[in-house]
Amino acid sequence: MIKGVNLSGGIGGKLLRWFLVLSILPVITVTILTYWYARETIKNELLNEEVFLAEGIKNHILAILSEGEYSSQFFASDEFVRRYLEILNHNPDNKRITKKFNDYMVYKTNLNKDFYEAFILNPAGIIVASSNESNIGTIKLGEDYFTCAKKGPYVKDVYIDENTGEYSMAFAAPILKRRNGKFLGVLVIRYNANKLNEATTGKRTVTTEDIGTFLRRGKTSEAYMVNKNYELITGSRFKDDAILRQLVNTVPVTAALHAGKEVAGMYKSYMGRNVIGAARYLNKMKWVLLVETDETEAYSPISRFKYRAITTVGICIVAVLFLAIFVSRRIINPVIHLVQGMKRMAEGDLNYRVENNLKDEIGELTDSFNYMTNDIKDAREKLLKLEADLEERKEYLEGILRHANELIFTLDVQGNFTFINPKIKEWGYEERELVGQPLISILSDKRQGNVDQIIHDDFRRIFEVGVLDKQRNVRNMLLSTSLIKNKEGNLIRVLGIASDVTELRRLEQKLVQSDRLASIGQLVAGIAHEINNPIGVIYLYSTEGLKLFEKITSSLKRISPNPISENKKRLNELISFLDDKANGKLEKDALKKELVHIADDLDKYCKELVQISNAINKTRSYLSEYLEGSAKESIRCKDLISGLLDFSRQKKPEMCISNVNNLIDNVLNMVKKQYQKEKISVVRVFDPGISDVMMDARQMEQVIINIVNNAVFAMREALESGEHVGVCRKNELTVGSRFHPDKGCVEIFITDTGVGISKKDLAKIFDPFFTTRKDGKGTGLGLSISYGIVKMHGGSIDVESEIGKGTTFRIFLPLEAKKEQGMRVVKL
Repeated sequence: MIKGVNLSGGIGGKLLRWFLVLSILPVITVTILTYWYARETIKNELLNEEVFLAEGIKNHILAILSEGEYSSQFFASDEFVRRYLEILNHNPDNKRITKKFNDYMVYKTNLNKDFYEAFILNPAGIIVASSNESNIGTIKLGEDYFTCAKKGPYVKDVYIDENTGEYSMAFAAPILKRRNGKFLGVLVIRYNANKLNEATTGKRTVTTEDIGTFLRRGKTSEAYMVNKNYELITGSRFKDDAILRQLVNTVPVTAALHAGKEVAGMYKSYMGRNVIGAARYLNKMKWVLLVETDETEAYSPISRFKYRAITTVGICIVAVLFLAIFVSRRIINPVIHLVQGMKRMAEGDLNYRVENNLKDEIGELTDSFNYMTNDIKDAREKLLKLEADLEERKEYLEGILRHANELIFTLDVQGNFTFINPKIKEWGYEERELVGQPLISILSDKRQGNVDQIIHDDFRRIFEVGVLDKQRNVRNMLLSTSLIKNKEGNLIRVLGIASDVTELRRLEQKLVQSDRLASIGQLVAGIAHEINNPIGVIYLYSTEGLKLFEKITSSLKRISPNPISENKKRLNELISFLDDKANGKLEKDALKKELVHIADDLDKYCKELVQISNAINKTRSYLSEYLEGSAKESIRCKDLISGLLDFSRQKKPEMCISNVNNLIDNVLNMVKKQYQKEKISVVRVFDPGISDVMMDARQMEQVIINIVNNAVFAMREALESGEHVGVCRKNELTVGSRFHPDKGCVEIFITDTGVGISKKDLAKIFDPFFTTRKDGKGTGLGLSISYGIVKMHGGSIDVESEIGKGTTFRIFLPLEAKKEQGMRVVKL
């Protein structure tokens, strides 16, 4: 411990540590970066060197393979070999030919010191000639160099010869007859595989041709080759008898054999050591050539640098430590006096001042501390006065909240009450009972979405919610909220003001009920007006028909059956008189007189019947007209009542997937006779790419039929109108469809060339009982029913019309039914 300086803690210890950090850290950083750079440089140079060496060895090995392949093909094309092999194929027991053939193979083998043996296989796979006579007659039918060489030149991978135990390779080529290419046999050269080992291990020989081969470098550098079976096919520097016995399943070997990739970098060798190496892939033989150096040996040149750097850093730390202790003592003592002054001030002694004799920054800090002490003393007096003012204002605000007629509360960001005024007592709650509880606990609708709407909705600030009082009665509250945010714009509180509008909603319900009764009264008045007209006509016709009936009845009463009976009796008496022999002498005049009297009575009766018949014929036409009119008006009343029933009983659509074009086509076929009768031409304009729609096909047919019927009537009325006399008017009905992918809907449009609809009537066409038809056949309910059906489908109807030119109805249907419509969907 040095006087005035605490090295274990406090500002002195911190200052000392910072001196050490700021002094040593750059040295350590530069040292580490230099070490890393040197390491990477050595690694990259070594990798480049090993890649270069691997490429050289690879080219050397490829040259060996090319030389062997060329030698086998050159030997196989030798005319001597062809001729003698063909002779032996026909006469295998010819000793003289065999002897010459063997001598020739010995000659060929001696041309290259790396050739172990050269031999010929006949088509049966039997050795018929060889530089080693002991192998003649050996059967090689199953050897791969025989079976594969039939198709072309072949190189057999490194293997151990079963007779000599030598590491060998075999180069084979087919022997073909020159003229017709007939297969005569296979020439095989067994090659010295140690030639590969010399290329990789760099073993020196006495010959000058091997002077440029690769020599092993250092203690750990090694080059070797692996075949497709992951077996070492060249010698190992670290293991004896490793050829075809040591498996090498390292990362670069796997990458090369599986994907043909040539890897260069750091990895573990087959000895389990970290090495820096490069791999090259010989695709022809599926061999992998690797050149590797142990990581420890590669980085050995920078080991001495590392130890020197550590020594240098240690010396720097010791030097800086002594320097930091000296500087800290000069700086810390004035600071300690300043800290003591701060403690006196914290204890409440605002009259204490720190003595200052320094002119540096510490002196300025001491002067600032003394000035600050004066300011704090003044500020403290002001704060005491401000505290009194705030306490008075607090009591004032609490009085406002306590006596406010509205419920005032605040919520935290989780939706829990943090404050609530005494107004809540009118609902049976206490303030402390709800503080800390979530707002959702007193809402009648417990869905979290309501609270999220209150807290997180930045647009709707006034809305109505249902709240439960202590007795679990639902009160309607008009809630107004404001978001309270900090300077950073983050939400910290929600201020809410709630008004009880339960009684107001009851009054509104009564007003709504009154409006409904008024609407029902208007509907009843409309029904009474519509039904009163046909009933008045029926009453008038019935009264007049009754009068006619009374006239006919009074006329029929004048017809009495007595004159006919009396005259019949008188005629019977005359007949009896004529038959009586006692009266045979009756005078002719008396008989005549009696017959004339009877004739007069009958004539008078016939005239009365004629009068009655004339009266009946006269009133029959009137009576028929009255009865037909009554029947017609009765039918009108029936249609009106049916329309009212349809209007009042509109059922929910049974939704299913339907094609709008097919629907329109079906409707036009149903009303075909109607528009053909009126000589109206129909134009179909269908969108071929229209999508299917969820709808009730039966109800939509009714909508289209209602609009088409109105269109036909409007065009017929246009022809009958006097305004167009002498004008050739073309009646044309255009019906079609359009697809609006941007709006997600389908449009059905119906255009006519009728009289059109005035702007005054256009606003009322969907009202019940409104009709412009003058023939009395319209009920005024068709478009009202159609409007209701389209609305239940979630769609809309637009109307465009111009007097004298025609009208266009546009029906827009959504592609899919909305869930809130509550429709029943029928799956086909």
